[in-house]
Amino acid sequence: MITREDCIKIGEVTKTHHLDGSVIISTNSNLLEKYADKPVFLQLDGAPVPFFISENGLNPRNHTSYIVKFDYVDTLAQAERLTGCDVLLEKTLLEGEEEEMEEDIYCLIGFQVKDRVSSAEGEVTDVADYSGNIVLTLAISGKEVLLPFSGHYITDVDMKHRRLEVQIPPELTELN
Repeated sequence: MITREDCIKIGEVTKTHHLDGSVIISTNSNLLEKYADKPVFLQLDGAPVPFFISENGLNPRNHTSYIVKFDYVDTLAQAERLTGCDVLLEKTLLEGEEEEMEEDIYCLIGFQVKDRVSSAEGEVTDVADYSGNIVLTLAISGKEVLLPFSGHYITDVDMKHRRLEVQIPPELTELN
């Protein structure tokens, strides 16, 4: 029997989709696609319960979510019961995935930040996903600045040295 400790969270069932029992799963990785032929586990009533994705039942919705149809989940009522459940994969499947997992956006927490506009330096203290909009929280110039994760604001990412170069518009520092 699989326990919660044998699994790693890769996403969450956020809502239902249509009347056929499909659901929306939010995730920050492509692991759902990569392991679509393997069971995913949903944390139901305190225990991981295996679910298989139906054939042709995995469709990208946007860059952070999928429309998923599970085998034997055929009604809206059945799908509603899954809403809010964590989506898990067995850790044994991911043994070779450590490098890919490190590329996860949340690994930016703790990175040093240098602002090209003001030459101020600081640190990434948090990463948040607001419905697919990634926002970095920076502690810089004695303030907390929320910066959208975009090529417009982030000019360079140095994974090896854990540094970001950013261009923070003065209007954003005035907001905080």
